[in-house]
Amino acid sequence: MGKLDGRVAVVTGAGSGIGLATARLFAGEGARVAVVDLRGEAAEDAARGIRQEGGEAIAVAADVSRPADAERLVEEAVRAFGALHVLHNNAGVLLPGTVTTISLEDWERTLAVNLTGAFLCSRFAIPRIIESGGGSVIHTASSAGLVAEKDIAAYCATKGALVMLTKQMALDYARDGVRVNCICPGWIDTAFNDPVIERAGGREALEPWLDAMVPMGRQGTPEEVASAALFLASEDSSLVTGHALVVDAGLTAQ
Repeated sequence: MGKLDGRVAVVTGAGSGIGLATARLFAGEGARVAVVDLRGEAAEDAARGIRQEGGEAIAVAADVSRPADAERLVEEAVRAFGALHVLHNNAGVLLPGTVTTISLEDWERTLAVNLTGAFLCSRFAIPRIIESGGGSVIHTASSAGLVAEKDIAAYCATKGALVMLTKQMALDYARDGVRVNCICPGWIDTAFNDPVIERAGGREALEPWLDAMVPMGRQGTPEEVASAALFLASEDSSLVTGHALVVDAGLTAQ
C-alpha cells in the first residue's frame, strides 16, 4: 500500500527539478498525477517516464499565471482521474535583481508565476478537493521567504507572501477538510538556481559560500524536498496545517 493510494494529485512546474521528483514520488506512492509544466514537451517526457515506471500520469501544458490555464489544468486532472485530492503549487521563476535593477517585466513575471499562479491554481482546485472529500494544498515557498538574500528582491517578496498565504488559507479551509502547508527549500541542486549562481561567479564561487553558510555544508537534492512534499500530502501529516516546513540543511537556523 502506497501512502497516496486512491489519491489524485496535480503538481505544477513538474517538468524538472523539485516538481519532477515530487510527481515521480507521488506516483510511486500510488497517486494518479497530472504533470503540469509551461513546457509541454517537458511535461510529456515526465508523464511518460512515470508511466514507464508503472505509475499513472497525464501531461498538461499550462501557464499557471493565466486564469484560463489554471482552470483548465484542474479540470483536465478531474476529467482524467475523476477526483482531486492534492495540489502542489510548485511552478516558479527566479529572476535576479534589486528593486532598482530588476526590470518591471521581470518583477511582474515573478509575481505572476510565483504568487498569482499559486492563488489561481488554488482558486480552481480547492472546490474540487472539497468535492473529493478533502485533501492537501502544498505551496513551494523558500528559505528566501523566511530570511532575505541579496539581489533577489522579487523572489524574496513572492516567497514571503506564499508563507503568509499558506497560513491564511489554512484558516479558511480547515473545516472543509483541506490542509494547506508550504515547503521552504534552501539551496537545492537544480538548474533553477543557475541565474543566481552565474551572477555570483559560477559554481566554483558557490562551494565556499555553501561550506561557510550552510550548517550541513551542501545543497539538497530534489528528492529530499519531494519527501517533504509527500509527508504534507499524505495522512502522515493529518494534524498539520498552516505550517512552513523548512528543508534547508540548517541555513535559516542560524
